[in-house]
Amino acid sequence: MRISYKRVAICYFLVALMMFVCVFRVFTVMKDETYAAAAESERKRTVTLNYSRGSIFDCNMQRITNSKSVYYAVIFNQPSALAVLYNYFTSEETKAIIDEIQKNGFALRTVSREIVCDGIYCVKANVHADDSLLAKHIVGYISSEGRGVTGLEAAFEYVLAGTQQNTLSFSINGIGQLIHGEEPVLNYDYGKENCGVKTTIDSEIQQIAEQEAMAIESGAIIITEVSTGKIRAMVSRPDYKISNLATALTDSNEPMLNRALCTYNIGSVFKPIVAAAGYENNISYETVCKGYTDIDGLTFTCHKLSGHGNMDVTSALKYSCNSFFYNFIQKTGADKVIELAKKAGFETSVQLANGLYCKAGSLGNKTIIKSSPRALANLSIGQGELMLSPLVITNCYMAIANDGSYRTPSLIEGIVENGKLIDEYPLPASVKLMSDSTASKLKNDLATVLTEGGTGEKANPALTTAAGKTGTAQTGILKDGKKVTNSWFCGFFPFDQPQYAVTILSQNASDGCASIFAAVADETTKLVQSRSD
Repeated sequence: MRISYKRVAICYFLVALMMFVCVFRVFTVMKDETYAAAAESERKRTVTLNYSRGSIFDCNMQRITNSKSVYYAVIFNQPSALAVLYNYFTSEETKAIIDEIQKNGFALRTVSREIVCDGIYCVKANVHADDSLLAKHIVGYISSEGRGVTGLEAAFEYVLAGTQQNTLSFSINGIGQLIHGEEPVLNYDYGKENCGVKTTIDSEIQQIAEQEAMAIESGAIIITEVSTGKIRAMVSRPDYKISNLATALTDSNEPMLNRALCTYNIGSVFKPIVAAAGYENNISYETVCKGYTDIDGLTFTCHKLSGHGNMDVTSALKYSCNSFFYNFIQKTGADKVIELAKKAGFETSVQLANGLYCKAGSLGNKTIIKSSPRALANLSIGQGELMLSPLVITNCYMAIANDGSYRTPSLIEGIVENGKLIDEYPLPASVKLMSDSTASKLKNDLATVLTEGGTGEKANPALTTAAGKTGTAQTGILKDGKKVTNSWFCGFFPFDQPQYAVTILSQNASDGCASIFAAVADETTKLVQSRSD
């Protein structure tokens, strides 16, 4: 066979030419910035963690939101990392993590404690809010996009909203392992969480109120500072879970409703206003309670059908005698009671923050009240069309405890920047509701309510002194064939130098809520004493 050296030469030339073209092509690709960036992006990974969001602080600058730490764990495809997964995750979760690593080269999970292991990189962050969040009904909640929807989260969105999305960047090789010598780069705005809004809430008092409110199926607890009107705790029941908002929004029990700011029939906790109108106008009156009385030709019964016997203002408050107040308000007249009630803010809406309001109460049709002794009698015991919120009725009891003056309850101390209060909100103006003398008389009267035989005997705390008033209000609602009643207790403690006023509402309660007041007073007293030690 003859070999064609010419053809061989041509073949060698073509092969050499092709090799040269390939080498040149590779060199061109390597020099091209677009291709270089693409290659880099193939091995570079950036994961989104969350948006930093400003904090809601309590009165002691303790965080209410952003108060709990969590770790973001990035898990890579390394034997040491995979070997420890079962120590931190369930079998099902571990399988899902391994599947995710095989697909993406890494997996991201949140864990409660740091995992120290080759192949797992952890960074510390804060949980803005979870199911253990205090004062949910005040704080509100944020959307999945991290924006305020309700409560203070919505009211102070302009302060709390974060603009920086936190990220973690790292490089991995072709088999999903973190490239040796290259630490992941964390981009996290920790400073944002030191900014926000300072509230009047005292976290430790709020915890006490929330704990004692567990005895209430539906209702509210308000605790205010007597001298300033600052809200130290606000609880609404039932509670809801931030992790399951969809269920809460459709729940017929309306767990997301802030009952502390809604209006209800209030019953006998209104009686001190009637008593104050009498004291302010020097009206002296005594009567004998037979268990019933005639008002404009209609028989009105007392809750004690056998009667209370001889009654004056003090004993009528102690035993909550309806017969006495039916007649006493006829002596004081509608105008004096209405004037005092309006001065107490009973028909005024309270704005706690932008978009966060306490509903205005209602005394009812004043024309009818002034012209009808029967309507006036119903008003005297807090019945009829009278509707008030737990927050606003507290005004009356703060005034009694504070020499006749009160300040409208407030919730916001000011704006926080870099951990410091920079824009302090002023306190509402002081309102003189009644004279010092009237306040002193009522204060002593309400102390008897907690003594033996009084309707508030169960409210008497063991560790401090107190005063207050019980209330049971007919709502006109039937549930399962039974009349629905609201139970109330409004009071203050310590008696000599009142520091806190408390209002408790328990809807459709089978028993009163006086004992809850006693527990709140005792636990708060323990707290105050521990702080002074």
